[in-house]
Amino acid sequence: MNVADLKTELLCRGVRLPEELRTGRKGGAGPAGGRYMIVENALVNVPVYGNALQSPFFVKENTLLVDKHNNQYDISLIEEPYFYTLRTKEGIPYKKIALLHGIDCLATTVYQKCIRWRKNPCSFCGIELSLQYGGTIKKKTPEQLVEVAWAAKKEGASHITLTTGTPNETDKGAAMLAASASALTETGLPIHVQIEPVERKYVEQLKDAGADTIGIHIETLDEHLFKKVCPGKDFNLFENAWKDAVDIYGENQVSSYVLVGMGEDHNATLSGIEKMVQMGVIPYVVPFRPLSGTVSEKWSPPPLKIVKTYARHAARTMKMYGINPFKNKAGCVRCGACSPVKDYLRTI
Repeated sequence: MNVADLKTELLCRGVRLPEELRTGRKGGAGPAGGRYMIVENALVNVPVYGNALQSPFFVKENTLLVDKHNNQYDISLIEEPYFYTLRTKEGIPYKKIALLHGIDCLATTVYQKCIRWRKNPCSFCGIELSLQYGGTIKKKTPEQLVEVAWAAKKEGASHITLTTGTPNETDKGAAMLAASASALTETGLPIHVQIEPVERKYVEQLKDAGADTIGIHIETLDEHLFKKVCPGKDFNLFENAWKDAVDIYGENQVSSYVLVGMGEDHNATLSGIEKMVQMGVIPYVVPFRPLSGTVSEKWSPPPLKIVKTYARHAARTMKMYGINPFKNKAGCVRCGACSPVKDYLRTI
């Protein structure tokens, strides 16, 4: 099995791990419930909870990954960094302020609540779960983030991701993200921000504050499905937001999560990916991950064939139009642990 296919299967099916090795977040924004590991030189955010407990893969002696056919692959589990043991002067653990994603990305949700969570939550999102579990704090200040970022940089962190729950319907969190980005520029680390579609002036505000890349995540390119899984958002706002972002941030610096395996229309997804790429947006194809505590917690994990199809299509389309995710300066695309797109691009 080639590395890209192996990574895709791991992202879909997860790995059976002993309880003491399951260190991944159980909630929060993005694909939670995973353990970062390097498998055959590929970085993977592997699911270890829920459906992963029935995975055909298991870890042997912490150095080998074994599948149901007894094929074995070399692995390295990413250990928690030392800065997780530190606290601010107020006594807040650093790991409640920001976490290390992958091997070198410091990531945080600046504001851990969302106006959509109670009435119209996105069905896959667990943003407030980590707050309920006591794994984080509601709002991180720029000063707290800078303190943690310097400590993380000493241990090899080389870029930063700032995301947020949506606090309002006007700037949708842009002001908070901008304040954090501006403060973090003193570390010299490139910064990625993630936000809902907003007016152009807010996209410019984030760029002016020091953000190097931006993610405006549509989640699904099937408009009918979008209305079901993102009932509080407007599908029609994304295209203009992407155009503004590409104009402001430049080539290879704008991305969007495309969650697949939720029952999306095949043709709409294929054509949507191509349209994104033509606009200059990187389609960050990620297998849908059902999380305990969310609306979709009992949904099945995505079929492997579907994820491979869309990830390969995204890779081929980017190659065709000259979009290069390897030139992305910061954030999820640079990290690459949650998507096999860059891995497939390497094979083309």
